[in-house]
Amino acid sequence: MDYYSLKMRASQQVGEGEQKHEQHISGAERIVNRDSVEAVCMAMVRRAMTHSKGDPDFINVKIEKVHESDIQILKALPVTRVDVDTWQEGLEKAFGLIAPLMGSGCGLREKLQELLRETFPMRGAMLYDIATGNRLEPDHERGVRATYMDALHSSEVDGCKNHFNEAIVLATKVANAPGMVAEFCVSDDPNYVTGYVASKELGYVRIMKMKEMGDENGGRIFLFDSRKAKAEECIGYLQRKKVLVDVGV
Repeated sequence: MDYYSLKMRASQQVGEGEQKHEQHISGAERIVNRDSVEAVCMAMVRRAMTHSKGDPDFINVKIEKVHESDIQILKALPVTRVDVDTWQEGLEKAFGLIAPLMGSGCGLREKLQELLRETFPMRGAMLYDIATGNRLEPDHERGVRATYMDALHSSEVDGCKNHFNEAIVLATKVANAPGMVAEFCVSDDPNYVTGYVASKELGYVRIMKMKEMGDENGGRIFLFDSRKAKAEECIGYLQRKKVLVDVGV
C-alpha cells in the first residue's frame, strides 16, 4: 500500500520595513493512506486558522506520495512522567538527566542553559556536537527539522494539536538517528508548559512544567556525537527518512 506525506506550515508577516520577516505560527505533518488525504488536509488548514498565535498570512500544504517499502517502522520510546512544582525545578531535572550523557566537564548545566536560549529565535532544532562543542546546522537560523513521520495505524484527522502524541513520534525518530545522544525540547506554544528529554537510554521523559504559562519562548536541541557518525548522515536521516512509530495504542 502506498502512503502520502502531508505537511502544513503557516506563518505571519511581522515587523515593518527592513525588519519585516515571516514568523512561524503553526505546523503539522502526517503520513496517511490515500483515502485520508482530503480530510487530514482540511484538518491541518483548520488548525492553522485557529492557532493561539493569531491568523496566518501564509499557509502552505505539501502532498507527496510515499512508497511503503521506503518506510521504517520504529517502536515508540518508553514514557516516564516527572511532576514538578515550578518550571525552574523542571529545567533543573532536565539538565540533570542530560548532563551525564554529554560526558565529563565543568559547567555542563550552564552550557545547556546557554544553548537553550540560543534556540529561541530558531525555526528548527540546534544540532550540537558534544565531541567538539560546535553547532553543526548548515543554517543556524533555520536549524534542522525532523520530518516525514507519523504514528503507525493512525487514522485521526482532528486538526487540534496533540502535543504528547506528536512529541513521542518525533522523539522516537530523533533517538534513532545516527550519532544521536539525546534530545531536549521546550515547546514554543505559550499555552503549553510541558517539555521533555529523550534518548534511547532515557526513553521519553515528560517533564510537566518547564516554563511559565504565556511564555512564547521554546526550543529544541539535538545532542549529537561526531565520533559515532557523520553530521550529514544524521541530518539526512532526520530530514528525509520516512518513519512510522508504533505507539502501542
